Amino acid sequence: MDVEEERKNKFRGKLYILSEDSAWQEAGIGHASVIGTGTNRRLQFKDEESGKILHDRPVFASDVYQLQGEGERKTIIVWEDQEDQKDWALSFQDDEGSQAIYSQICHEPGRVLPAPKLTNLQDLARRIALVNPSQREQVAGELAEPEFLAELRETFHSAEDLNSQKDLSTIFQIVKRIFLMSTHSLTERYLAEDVYEDVLGMLENDDTLPPEKRIPHREVMKEKVKFNDVLSFEDVETLKRIHLNYRLLYLKDIVLPRALDDGAFASLQQLIHKNLAAILEHLQKTDALLARLMDQVRQQDMQSLLFLEDACRLSRQIAPEQRQALYTKMANAGLFDALAVYFTGDWQQGDAAKSADNEVGVRKPWEHPAQHHAVEVLLLHATFHPAHLRNWLTKEKNEDGRRVLKDLTQMMVHELDQGVQGQIAEILRSVLDPATLEGKEQDKRLDVFYEQGAMDDILSPLREKLPKAGTPPQVCFAQQLVCEIVAFAVVKHGYRAKVYVIRHGLGQQVCRLLSAPQKYLQLAAVRVLRAIIGTKDEAYVRYVSKNNLLTLLLQSFERCIMPPALGTNLMASATLELLEFIRSQNLKVLVENICKNHGPLLKRYADRMKPLEQLLLKYQQNLEVEKYPPEQYASGGPVDSAGGRAQRRMRSPGRDDSGEDDSYFESLDDDEDPPPNGKEKSDGLPGLLGGYADADEENTAEASAEADPARHEGEKPSETGEKSLGHVSKRPRTVKPETEAEKSQ
Repeated sequence: MDVEEERKNKFRGKLYILSEDSAWQEAGIGHASVIGTGTNRRLQFKDEESGKILHDRPVFASDVYQLQGEGERKTIIVWEDQEDQKDWALSFQDDEGSQAIYSQICHEPGRVLPAPKLTNLQDLARRIALVNPSQREQVAGELAEPEFLAELRETFHSAEDLNSQKDLSTIFQIVKRIFLMSTHSLTERYLAEDVYEDVLGMLENDDTLPPEKRIPHREVMKEKVKFNDVLSFEDVETLKRIHLNYRLLYLKDIVLPRALDDGAFASLQQLIHKNLAAILEHLQKTDALLARLMDQVRQQDMQSLLFLEDACRLSRQIAPEQRQALYTKMANAGLFDALAVYFTGDWQQGDAAKSADNEVGVRKPWEHPAQHHAVEVLLLHATFHPAHLRNWLTKEKNEDGRRVLKDLTQMMVHELDQGVQGQIAEILRSVLDPATLEGKEQDKRLDVFYEQGAMDDILSPLREKLPKAGTPPQVCFAQQLVCEIVAFAVVKHGYRAKVYVIRHGLGQQVCRLLSAPQKYLQLAAVRVLRAIIGTKDEAYVRYVSKNNLLTLLLQSFERCIMPPALGTNLMASATLELLEFIRSQNLKVLVENICKNHGPLLKRYADRMKPLEQLLLKYQQNLEVEKYPPEQYASGGPVDSAGGRAQRRMRSPGRDDSGEDDSYFESLDDDEDPPPNGKEKSDGLPGLLGGYADADEENTAEASAEADPARHEGEKPSETGEKSLGHVSKRPRTVKPETEAEKSQ
């Protein structure tokens, strides 16, 4: 009973009628309801006391009814009866009742959303924001209906005419929520050619921004954005996709960058990629379109070159198979021949003082030199599939290829833009990479660089004067890039690079940079040395040792560990890493070269730097192994100060080489333990009778030892320990001393 009473109170209100004197007259107090379905719906109002029906009329079109009230409390529904031309009003005591009755009146059967009118914008915004997941598809369908969109646009224009900022902000929230629903069909419909201007106008009223910071999107799209029809696409669908993709990008990057959540952002990206794939596929499959594009690029049309650059750059977002097919089609259509006209040796930038009277949206050529765009196109092709560019550059009797290769190397040296220098170095590194080439094909392509002088042009910056403190940065950067290419060639090209490096003294040219004031140039030289030594090739090792390439390195190392640097900089770390590699790989020639020529330096800093101490230890170990080969001396032997070998006893595994055992055995020599049979025998004193040799015999023994030192050196001293199963027993044993006569035998 309480629930029924509460439901009745929710729809309780007063019924009014407008008199001929334009005054509202009360017609009764009761409860309102909507009965029937579809087109048979009727609005009824019953008296609360008698139950008499005071009003029973059909439900008319939704635009007949208006929801009114003060502020956010909308409790009055006003309408005009289309049949008797009388004005009626329902005033509810509860705004929930008025909203519910109004929703039933305005909604068609089965609809979720109310009509987008000024009177119910708040309700519409709330319903879109709180849409049930199960109704998401139905809501998207209602939002995409032509009637709904037309009425929303009309409401927007009315709000603009009334300058109602509150309604405009609500419309902004509605449209923003529509895009956040992440439905592709809905997004495409609201950015279509016929409605996108009004939709962008609705998104101008972002209430989170102050008015002075809001962007007039309609003005931007109409006046500041210009479409350059470079190729004149004949396919209407492709042209629509091009325009739609621009609007999608504008929406994502300019209009709603702060409002998009992860799901909406991913949905927009997916839609952009889908359209982009369709556009590039059309370009790839239309041979006439590609041929016309290459023709225009060959005629040095700047807009065509920019279009080609954008197409190659955007192709990174499509599937690798599609990108491969597009690049192959471009190469077959004469892409590189078309780009060759931009490499004529004139790689200096244009005059920036030319007239600035250019059309809006067209980039100025002197701000973006054509060579830069051509270089980026080459880079995109070289980094993804270098075979096409490599084959064209190294093709026999291809003068354009040789000229482009030479101009690229010249640009890398003289270009003022270090970004372009880095791009060219990346192109050369990709072309020089033989990873995808077979043996014969590899030799054929590398001959162009090593036998026909291309490598000489690339490495020309290393032959320049040593850079000083005031050297232009692009010159120093070019030398750094060349060092990177040298290190790459040493690792990838095997004997071809080895012969070239040794024959042309490339190591000495690189090591000159260790004396440069620029630290990054010193590090570049260290990387080249690391690559050379890292091959562990005997020819490289002998080359480094013979030419003392490590001398300049250690001199630079000493400078960088002196105060105030104190060995904490990158140069010291790189040098120590190189020395540690030499030690760990035990490159004996280099270990000996370093320790012999720079021993004092290593010893001076050995206590502070562990790699230096270990390098000296490795050198001592190598000397010991050399003097006492393992095949002859299983236990090895340390080198004493006199140059001889100290005598050692065999010890059990795991026992340290301390002096306890020696002192123990020496004590055994001094002890006099009487034998069990009562006879006095010991290792040191056999007895009083005959225990000492005569002076003449001692002299004779000494003379004999001096006459035949080899024999005495080969004799092993008698051990006082007894070996058993690999262990040394400390049990003393008696040894019968040999007489001089026995010794002489």
